[in-house]
Amino acid sequence: MMINKRLIGSVSESKPYIAKNIALQWCALAASMVMIGCICRLLERLYTGSAGAGDLLLTASLTLLAVAVRFFCHVGAARMGYLSSKAVKKTLRQSIYRKLLRLGAAYKE
Repeated sequence: MMINKRLIGSVSESKPYIAKNIALQWCALAASMVMIGCICRLLERLYTGSAGAGDLLLTASLTLLAVAVRFFCHVGAARMGYLSSKAVKKTLRQSIYRKLLRLGAAYKE
């Protein structure tokens, strides 16, 4: 998704929501990286034959934690996107309405 700089400039109250959305997406990405790293480490240990029950337990617990972090980050990012779009819609509707009032009822084009 590309960010429209002109739109952000005209609706400055959506900037904090956009920043939080990006931060939550980065957090979800980091959790995904941790999860993949743990799974790869377990697979490597299984391949070399040095895996134990502790490795399996550690991988399972870190994977579950990473999935939970990703879930909450995605929910939070969706919420921030909603709040940002709500602010944009409100501002754009008000500016369109003001322009219609300024043009008046006699406008024909």
